[in-house]
Parts: sequence; structure tokens; C-alpha cells
Amino acid sequence: MTAPEEEKEGTGRLLEIWGDTVDSRHTLWAILLGAGIAVPLYLVSERLFAHFGDNPDVASTYALLVGLGGCLLAGFLNAVFFRPKRIVRETAADGEGRRKAMDAIEAEIGPLGDPSELPTAVQEELRTLGLYDDLLAQHRRRSTEAEERS
Repeated sequence: MTAPEEEKEGTGRLLEIWGDTVDSRHTLWAILLGAGIAVPLYLVSERLFAHFGDNPDVASTYALLVGLGGCLLAGFLNAVFFRPKRIVRETAADGEGRRKAMDAIEAEIGPLGDPSELPTAVQEELRTLGLYDDLLAQHRRRSTEAEERS
């Protein structure tokens, strides 16, 4: 768990858990709600199934299923009561940012190659995503640099 950027002044209670930003107080309440629903359901159903059934192992298994159902119910209620505290910022990707990203990828895995050599379906998908021209420019830039070095 790490602390993300604070959303507003005085809100130092935000945590990042599994890639999602949550309020630490809401997380505590969600845990308590989950335990408060699932554990009593499990214990009560275990006693009921043991009382009305012949086999205690089967009663325990059915009680476990009821307890898991309680976990699902608690998860649903927590999702309704405690919304994520995401901060979404959309920015347009500029050509320079894409070039830097492609440079970083090439530094890690090597040259990306010529996109015109890819299958037609892949080229169309790259065009749809707006990446084909950037990849072609990157390939041409790398080819020019390689020619200048030799």
C-alpha cells in the first residue's frame, strides 16, 4: 500500500490498494461490514445445518457456502456504499510523448521494425488506434540514424 497524491487539502487518509485509490476509513468500515455479515451467517448456518442434518461434514460445507454468499453480499453492499476515490485526468497524447514511449520500448526490447511489414489486419488496427503513422515515423527515424552511423 502506498499513499497517492492527495485529492484535496486535508485529505491525507487516501490509500492505494491493488491499484485503486480508497479512503482508509471506508476500507475499515468495509472490512467490518464484511466480517459482520459473513461470519454470523456462517456460524448460524453451521448450527442450523448441524441441527437439522445427519452429517456434520456436510453441514460444515453448506455453512461455508452460506458464508461465501455472505461475502458476496458484503462485497456488493461495500461497492454500493463506498465508491472508489479515483482521480481521472485525461490528456491528449502528443507526438513527442509517443516518441519517448517508443524510444523507451526500443531501449528495452530492441527495434520495433517496419509497420508496413505487418499483416493487413494488424495495420488496420494500428491505424484505428492512431499508432500506425507514429510507428512508421519511428521506423524511418531509426533507419535514417542507422544510415548516418554507417
